[in-house]
Parts: sequence; structure tokens; C-alpha cells
Amino acid sequence: MIVGLRGNTDLGYQCAKRLVKTLGAKRFAEYYSDWFPDLAFVDDSGLCRLPRWILHESSSTIPNVVILSGVTGVASEDPEAHYSTFNELTEFSKNLGVRFTYVLDGIIAGNGEEKRIQVAATSLELVRKAHRHGAQALKGVALPAVPSLFLGLSRLHDQAAMLIVGSLGEPRSDDATVETLLSFLRKVAGIKV
Repeated sequence: MIVGLRGNTDLGYQCAKRLVKTLGAKRFAEYYSDWFPDLAFVDDSGLCRLPRWILHESSSTIPNVVILSGVTGVASEDPEAHYSTFNELTEFSKNLGVRFTYVLDGIIAGNGEEKRIQVAATSLELVRKAHRHGAQALKGVALPAVPSLFLGLSRLHDQAAMLIVGSLGEPRSDDATVETLLSFLRKVAGIKV
């Protein structure tokens, strides 16, 4: 499963959207949570919908790909909200037969800081694999809730997971950074269309 949710930056979400379009992935499920904000979004035609995350699948790739994307965040700071939401998704992906989860995210690089791809994973073997493809290991940082819980709960459920972080100059991602992160994902995940 490839996870692209909007967080401090929109890089993961933009990558997920691009993948859905590029792979011709089809929507097969929507995820709603009591922990999402209590509001409704109104589209350009006047239709309302609740906050949600969308799951797409592409069986035209090897391996088959499930993509989770969304712009809504968990509204509560209560740890139970985050744990229950991400545990449901981890168990759902396990029941689908997902063997590997890639969480895509971005960080804002400081002025003059080198743009690079960094990773954290559920095993040293996965970190080494990413390193062979040019990534650096994230070191000595506390991760935000989304990647923390996806990786932590995946490890607890004996599922492989990797956080892939791209560097941005500002919170909004650009096409070049999206393509760089997706190119790395294709290499490390062995995705073939």
C-alpha cells in the first residue's frame, strides 16, 4: 500500500494523486472516521461530502498497488484517536493481503540545505535497500503522527513498512519533487507498469 496524506506538506498527497492518475487506479473504498473533523466539504457544483480518505487499486502494475490518499487529518490530539484510526487501516491493509506499506511525506529543507530523499523503516534490511537506491536514513528525529503510527503499527503487526521523505523548499510541492519521490518509490518498490 502506498500512503499519501496531507500533513505538514502536501508532497505525499500530490504523489498519491499523480500515481492514481498515472496508473489508472480505480477507487474501491472510502475510509470515514469519527475522529475526522466535524464538517462537510462543498464542491464546485454544491454537493456536500464528509471528510474521508480514498483507497484506489491498480492491478495493471507488478506488484498490484493499493493507494490511500486524503487531505483530512485526525482532528483530535487524543492518542486513542490516532491509534484507533491507523490500527484500523493497518488491519484493513493486512486483510487485503498488502505485504508492504510505503508512506510518502515531505519536509521543508532549510536555506542552502541539500534536497534529498530520506527513509525510516521497520527493519534495517529495508533501510539498507533504500540506501542502495540513493536514500539517506532519517536519524535522531521524532516523526509526526501519520508516519509514526503507520510504521509503528505495521511493525507491531509484523508488516514491512517504509517512510520515504522528500525535501521541499516550501510547504507546497512542485512537479520536479513529486517526480523525484515517485521515481525513487518505483525503484525501491520494484513497481513496473
